[in-house]
Amino acid sequence: MRIGVLTGGGDAPGLNPAIAGIVERATMDGYEVVGLKRGWQALAIRENDNHVVKLGPEIIREYSRLGGSKIQCSRTNPVSPKNDRTDIVKENMKKFKLDAVIAIGGEDTLGAAEVLSERGVPVVGIPKTIDRDLTGTEYTLGYDTALNVICESAERVAHTAESHETIFFLEVMGRHAGWLALRGGESAFADVILIPEYTFSIQKLISVLKERQKETDDLNLGFEHRYKIIVVAEGAHIEGEEAVRRDSKLDEFGHYSLGGVGDYLKSLLEHEFKHTRYTALAYLQRGAPPTQRDRQIGRRFGHSAVELVKQGKFGHMVAVQKSKLVVVPLREVRKSPRLVDVDKLYDKERLNVKIENPLLDT
Repeated sequence: MRIGVLTGGGDAPGLNPAIAGIVERATMDGYEVVGLKRGWQALAIRENDNHVVKLGPEIIREYSRLGGSKIQCSRTNPVSPKNDRTDIVKENMKKFKLDAVIAIGGEDTLGAAEVLSERGVPVVGIPKTIDRDLTGTEYTLGYDTALNVICESAERVAHTAESHETIFFLEVMGRHAGWLALRGGESAFADVILIPEYTFSIQKLISVLKERQKETDDLNLGFEHRYKIIVVAEGAHIEGEEAVRRDSKLDEFGHYSLGGVGDYLKSLLEHEFKHTRYTALAYLQRGAPPTQRDRQIGRRFGHSAVELVKQGKFGHMVAVQKSKLVVVPLREVRKSPRLVDVDKLYDKERLNVKIENPLLDT
């Protein structure tokens, strides 16, 4: 049997451990694994002889601890209504003598995998996205590493914020779902957390910050405690305004590139507070070496995906539910994004995590 593996969409910590897990498990059964470089692009174009690379046991030690994707990524959409390339995908499956494809990706990559599966392409999926916004699974590769980066970064900017009594905006990823901002901000004990699921007003934000500042003054904690850290998701919405975009370009899945909301908020609050600063973590969240959790789950996802191929359970993906590895249909991805339940998990008055909620990470 010959299995092709691809990584689509944005890179994320845990991709290489998953690839290593696939190779490790497939080799035990005498299967051959090839990497399909640049995601679906490898199968969606005809001039692609340099898009395929053999993956053997020698790569396991190298791949297992690295961030990013050694077989590269792209946002190619093989089933775009404007340019459907299903026939080319099937031709390339025959050309490369592939018996199955394991696609590692998020909503777009696995959404394309589900469509191709319905059209007869033997494909299974592994969930990946630092946003943790896929339905059908409680965990997606890259999430834990990104949270660690956010927490560590918040600690670092806090030193500068304290030194200058600064209101510091730390912008993190999260187009539709605020999991990174919510849990990263909670871990960093941020004063304010702004998520895409809850539309806020500038006046409300100013009011909350001034209230927090008054609490500090009333406790006589001193000037060194007057700084504030605000963790804001890139897709956070200001009342009456659209999400802030980097540019007007659309990718093949119809998405704009978001970013800059933290800088925009900084400019709006400069007249209310003595010092305001802004920084965006952007790709630093995605480029870190995977944590032990992303390495461990990535490896196990890889093993389980090969088992799905062996059993012929195409059109499915491996997932985590109630801390157990399970198998779910790829069509579950259609229900994405998996959003933060604002009523249960978010304090609308404090613009922060609801601290009395007993649920750990749901």
